[in-house]
Amino acid sequence: MFRLLDSGLPKSPVYPSNLKELGLVYAIRDIVSERLQSLGLKIIRLPIGAKSSEPHVPIFVSSDIHSRKRVLVLFYDHGQDLGILSYRIICGKGGISQGSVVDLVKYLQSKRSSAEVDDSPAIILANLGQLRWWRRGKKAITQTSWFAIPSKSLVDHSYRFDPERNTIPYNRDTTQHVEYIFNSVITELTNPAAKLDIIGVSTGAVEVITFLDKSGNWEKYKSRISAFTPIASYHSLKEITNENFGAWLTNRGRAFIVSPEPCGYFIAGPQGSEESNATGCPTFSLGEPFYPEKLLAVGYKLIIDWFEEVASDPHYMNPEIFRIEFRTQENNEDVVTADTTS
Repeated sequence: MFRLLDSGLPKSPVYPSNLKELGLVYAIRDIVSERLQSLGLKIIRLPIGAKSSEPHVPIFVSSDIHSRKRVLVLFYDHGQDLGILSYRIICGKGGISQGSVVDLVKYLQSKRSSAEVDDSPAIILANLGQLRWWRRGKKAITQTSWFAIPSKSLVDHSYRFDPERNTIPYNRDTTQHVEYIFNSVITELTNPAAKLDIIGVSTGAVEVITFLDKSGNWEKYKSRISAFTPIASYHSLKEITNENFGAWLTNRGRAFIVSPEPCGYFIAGPQGSEESNATGCPTFSLGEPFYPEKLLAVGYKLIIDWFEEVASDPHYMNPEIFRIEFRTQENNEDVVTADTTS
């Protein structure tokens, strides 16, 4: 009679952390972290004041954030690691700097906070992805990384997730994390007079809209937020119930979606169109026809330039843009043009 012992099971694989083998993702995270710190960013553990051995989620902020007059806050999608935009770009033509926020931060640092302030804007990189706490490894990880935690053998199930012990206080899900960024990080670390430019991508965009749609939150932050850009968002205009926030979004928001049209091409107005959902603000293309995760990586310059334009005019309002469609007689095809009026 034979029986299979645990010692006879195939071992859980171990991947070296370097760019040549299957552990390259770990190496990429370290490289991105090193490059961001060399650009003057520092890691803050949340909840603020948490020790490295305690449950915490890391975020990046500018080292001199308290003295800056304008701050860009990035709420990226919940599926990525901190600072990573697109592994498709990192492992492909763009490389590590374009596929992460490194190039974005460099470009932001070349800008001015306003017409009167020469200092560049600061940045806060929220972390909606790494909200699971790996107790043995003592670090925050993504859902994908959770399934890759080394187990006793190759055939063992992944570790059971405990909603209390495997999450971070005040940041147990994406909703709590966005609330903590606004009510603790922004409140405690930034200059009270600093203006906020906000980028939300996918889940990040939806969570920001949900947060600001609450009347109490909007009343608290409406004087500080200059502009908001939802990217690849799946929210609907019908979900925005706060009329004041909705009116502001129409004038100070710009949405960007996956589209084969060139970068900066106007897609639809706040009420949407037959081809595009109503987002409550003008919608544009970033020139990426397939993958939402690539949108910010390929279009960050357009967005940051628009933020700078808004910052230079305290009374800024989105220009009124019309989408005109007509059918040609020769080939019976639809032709679209856009006319902009102030």
